[in-house]
Amino acid sequence: MLVVCFLIIIVVSVLDLWMKNQVEKKMKYGEEFPIQQGRLLVRRVHNEGMALNLGDKYPNIVKWLSLIVTCIVTIYMCCLFGRKKNSLEKISLSFLIGGSISNLYDRIRRKYVVDYIGFRSKWKKFENITFNMGDFSIFAGVIGVVLSYLKK
Repeated sequence: MLVVCFLIIIVVSVLDLWMKNQVEKKMKYGEEFPIQQGRLLVRRVHNEGMALNLGDKYPNIVKWLSLIVTCIVTIYMCCLFGRKKNSLEKISLSFLIGGSISNLYDRIRRKYVVDYIGFRSKWKKFENITFNMGDFSIFAGVIGVVLSYLKK
């Protein structure tokens, strides 16, 4: 299980960072183009805050808070490896940590997080929200952790 979780963390963070680099190299800031019959939008957006630009006026606080939370979650996950059960929780935390590492790297290195996936929607507010693979991984990890606790 340790190897699987470690691979999830590596694959998620490396793949997301690769995608972010491709977007940074090949697209202008604010540029977007539709895919999947226009349902998905690939765009280049920079986010100095957290989800939905929360804390974008305080990027240093966001960076340190992200670092602290990522470390706490990682330490907690390491403690779980002493137990035989909790596979869903361990895998979910791996997705969460992989996405967190990718976004944390951006915050430290670039001073912003590169977001690149949007959705066409009837609701303009939702259509303006842009994600990255790390965000989806964090979301999936949180859902998995909640499900693992409900299972107990």
